Amino acid sequence: MKVFIALCLLCITVCKGDESEDSEEKKPIKCIQGDGTDKTAKDCTGDFAEATQCSQPKFVEFTGLSTGVPYACGPCPENTATTCEACTGKTDAACNTPKATGADYKCHDYELKDGKFEMKEELTTCKRLATTTTTKCNMPGDVADENYMVKKKGCGGCPYKDRTAMRCAECDRAECNKKPIKCIQGDGSDLTAKQCVPESGKSPPVKCHQAKFIEYTGLTDQEFGCGPCDQSETAKCQDCEGNTNTACNTELDTIGRDFQCTNYEHKDGKFVAKKDKPKVTCKRLKTTNPICNKPGEESGDDYAVETVGHCGKCSDDSKAQKKCEDSDPVPIICQVGDGTSVKNATCERPSDDAEMPIKCHQTKFIQYVGLAGELNYGCGKCPANSETTCQECYGNTDKSCNTKIETNDDYECYDYEYKEDKFVAKKEMITCKRLKHTAPKCNMPGKNATSANYKNNGCGGCTAEEQKAVTCTECGSVACNGAYVAAITAIILPLVRLTLL
Repeated sequence: MKVFIALCLLCITVCKGDESEDSEEKKPIKCIQGDGTDKTAKDCTGDFAEATQCSQPKFVEFTGLSTGVPYACGPCPENTATTCEACTGKTDAACNTPKATGADYKCHDYELKDGKFEMKEELTTCKRLATTTTTKCNMPGDVADENYMVKKKGCGGCPYKDRTAMRCAECDRAECNKKPIKCIQGDGSDLTAKQCVPESGKSPPVKCHQAKFIEYTGLTDQEFGCGPCDQSETAKCQDCEGNTNTACNTELDTIGRDFQCTNYEHKDGKFVAKKDKPKVTCKRLKTTNPICNKPGEESGDDYAVETVGHCGKCSDDSKAQKKCEDSDPVPIICQVGDGTSVKNATCERPSDDAEMPIKCHQTKFIQYVGLAGELNYGCGKCPANSETTCQECYGNTDKSCNTKIETNDDYECYDYEYKEDKFVAKKEMITCKRLKHTAPKCNMPGKNATSANYKNNGCGGCTAEEQKAVTCTECGSVACNGAYVAAITAIILPLVRLTLL
């Protein structure tokens, strides 16, 4: 009997324990519910009494809380992964508490107008989490095209791929992504104008800089770049006011042709050209007259070179003391003569008040046509109004640049004329002139040729535009453009194109 009573008591105890465990398992989780105004954790009831998750609006970095998504019991609805996030619920506190946010800041936004990105007037407010300590803005990069989408209305940095491809540029201050100025940047091997992205913690640059040209010495070793010159480098650097469309620090077009001066040394009681370096190269601007200086009759072994390596004029004082004399640059060498006799010659100053020649000239040879005038070689520039018959080149002090024109054998091509609404080959062939290494070529009217768009004489090839428009067809041998060849070509050429498609 005692054993039976003990077993009954044990059974009652176990049953009560089971009831207690069941009551704890059924205790609902707590979630914040509603639009977030009331942040009190409340039990999930009704249809969500057995919910195991809470949900809330997703905080999108730089954009803020997703709209239209409530704080609620239960998981996120389907297809809301971009706007809603869920968490594992608890019975003692809500897991879907609002995210701690950091201070807002602003960035500029851009829109595409007439094929280019323009900055909008209205700034974008950038939202961020308290854990996000960086401040970044982005803008369209140098190669952003009409298919590029501005990231998060200008807030935040650039995706890695867009940044490395220069479709997107970023900076690290609020409102720093104003439309930047463009400058040439680097060592000058690439003269493309590129956007100036502000350096970390600095304002966007408003100036560009580049190397300064020092008379007779040339360009300094300063690179192209964004921003003003460093105050410690003004001797070798110059800057300019930047703009958003083109670079102001363009390659200098004011630099003239180099010239050379004799380099002197005092030896055995007199001044002579240095044996190891008899000539010095002088850099100049286009407006600078090529002139040198040399020791005067009163100069002694204590003579000091007036300017950089004898480049430029003497000073007035040294001239007055006869310690320095102005002198001509080392003369250039040009071919001189006509078609019967040509030789190298040292070019002299034409008159006392004229500049020393820095160019050579010669008669122009027009490919497939021949000489544009009487054959002539000489020192100096081409005569006035002779652009169609004369060509010139910068001379050198050791060899002529106007080298003798060497030709190959003449050859013949058919010439065409327009008669009775069609092109026909003339009876008399045309003679074609060519330079030494030029292969023979002839041309003929193409299938789309008309009297208005085909004006060739049969010698030489067709232009790329003529070939594309099929107004001209070319061939690569002597007299290859006969009427029979033209007819066959007109049939075969379209078939070749179809085969290649």
